[in-house]
Amino acid sequence: MSTLPASLGAVLGILLVFGAAGLAGARALFPPGRKFAAERAGWGFAAALSAVAAAEAACLAARGHPSRWACLAALLLLAACGLLRRVSDRPDLGAGKEAGRLPGRRTVWLSVARVLVAIGVAIYVLRAVTEPMWANDWLAIWGLKGKTIFLAGAYPGWLADPVIAGYSHPEYPFGLPLLYAGVATILGRWDDHAMGLLFPAVQAATLMVLVGWLRRRGISREIAWSAAALLALFEPLYSGFLTGMAEVPLSGALLLLGTALTDALDDTDGGALARLGVASLLATAVKNEGLFLTVVCAALALAAARPRERRARIAAAAVGPALAVVACHRWAFGPVPLRDFDFGLLVPARWGDLGSRVAEAFHAEASLAASAWAPVLCVVVLVVLGGRRPFADRLLWLAAAALGVYLILPAFAIRGPVWLAGATLPRTAAALVPLAAAAIGARLNGKDGADSSRRNNEGA
Repeated sequence: MSTLPASLGAVLGILLVFGAAGLAGARALFPPGRKFAAERAGWGFAAALSAVAAAEAACLAARGHPSRWACLAALLLLAACGLLRRVSDRPDLGAGKEAGRLPGRRTVWLSVARVLVAIGVAIYVLRAVTEPMWANDWLAIWGLKGKTIFLAGAYPGWLADPVIAGYSHPEYPFGLPLLYAGVATILGRWDDHAMGLLFPAVQAATLMVLVGWLRRRGISREIAWSAAALLALFEPLYSGFLTGMAEVPLSGALLLLGTALTDALDDTDGGALARLGVASLLATAVKNEGLFLTVVCAALALAAARPRERRARIAAAAVGPALAVVACHRWAFGPVPLRDFDFGLLVPARWGDLGSRVAEAFHAEASLAASAWAPVLCVVVLVVLGGRRPFADRLLWLAAAALGVYLILPAFAIRGPVWLAGATLPRTAAALVPLAAAAIGARLNGKDGADSSRRNNEGA
């Protein structure tokens, strides 16, 4: 058996291959130029993870045993996409000139913020690889499915058995288990300790997208890197407990979804619509919440002040790939109900019971908010202090829609509102923080980025 350092080195090598292939393939999503460089790196890594998961899914659908050569072929195909598609820029509608670096104390703070980002990533590396992934949902859902697919070379029917389905949740999307199986296929063995490196890599990709998008939309370096520093050090999301679970990948996918939506609505460049479609696929393949937010994106697109034809294209790009993921899941596994919820409470005859459960849910959630009053208050103050910028406010609307649903859902929980509020609300809400960081950072932009931001908001 390989030692941990050797396994970590092998997984790190695999992640570097993912990054190189994704960076080449991301040229199909962004115009050339330095202002897109950080975003290309972050989006490319996400695309590479998706390509590996898709290769595993294709092998299973063809009833063939997954092969590392299929995964590598998918990565080569991704890289080739960057050579085959050229994306145009729209400098008059896009980011405008980047905000310049200011002298003096703010330059010092810029260096401090960058150091804090590096510290945040390093701390998460330590959390992720100190021990094998151990969270309850990793053991019962994501890791169980990934390991089963890898070892069996198929999706065994026993995972859908009613006795096991109570905790394995076959209704959840299979993007993450397929990714785990793909990494193990390339590695040649299942190593749920070394694979923890995936999560700091996802964190780093998310931070690159955050900084790159804020800079491209005219936000100052100091604010962009400060937002990244706060996010990198946000332990409720980047924790040892959530390593292996879906919240960290979902948080990155939702940031991609929100930034792609606002770019598509502002028509910043020729790749915005394609990015929205890719983000829709990614978010839905990770978790069911992603499907809901793609629908919210479509609604925001249809409500935007744009020509009808363009609104329809943006809405289709937001929801079309998501529906394709749902259709594939239904084709593979049939109709699978959401096991944790009783939506029969929506029947008028049961509204009285629903009302009491909503009150119970809100009471439990108020207790959770009271225990975390300081960070909640900080977020509220930052939102209030920020200036109104439509391209940033869309991200707030997206996060608010998700949070609103998360607050209501416990009322429908079969095991009771208090259980679901305490078990899932903190971590599902934490997955919205990258969206909020991008929105708040854009709203707090200093004077040096105001002209660029104003150009972006015209016609938004």
